[in-house]
Amino acid sequence: MQPNLTSSRPWWKEPMVWLIAGLPATAVVASFITYFIAAHDPDSLVKADYRKEGFAVVAPASDADKTAAALGLSARLTTRNGQMELVLQGHLAGTPRQLALNIVHPTQEKQDIHVLLEHSHELSYIAPAPDMGSGKRILVLEPVDRTWRITGQWMAPFSGMTELVAAASNPSTHP
Repeated sequence: MQPNLTSSRPWWKEPMVWLIAGLPATAVVASFITYFIAAHDPDSLVKADYRKEGFAVVAPASDADKTAAALGLSARLTTRNGQMELVLQGHLAGTPRQLALNIVHPTQEKQDIHVLLEHSHELSYIAPAPDMGSGKRILVLEPVDRTWRITGQWMAPFSGMTELVAAASNPSTHP
């Protein structure tokens, strides 16, 4: 006796239908879930006071930057034996007792460090060197009253010397 070949099951009871249609349907559902997660709470790789100019992320020049440029301010920051020393150069009317050095991580605000440099002698300031991970850091130096600001970059861990300069306008990053 031959089996009945004409008997058929409904389409939803066929395992091959679920294999062929189920996997792409699962991928579509997963893509919508991924989109919802990404759109609901996106990470910002550019901090609030920076802007994208082409492929470069640049900080807009502020009045504090323009004041520092007018005063001809610059600084040399060195670290040695766990101590940071900053020598300020320029045409200041008075010598601030303290300077604030903000060591800014380019993308993760939680890794920013704020150091208060104490006046040592003449235009020299010192503070203990902070302990941090490795990577690029943006240095922002300003007095406590924030009347001027000079900036620089440093690769952490800190060693050696770097220059901080006033930026009256943003340098062009385009060819």
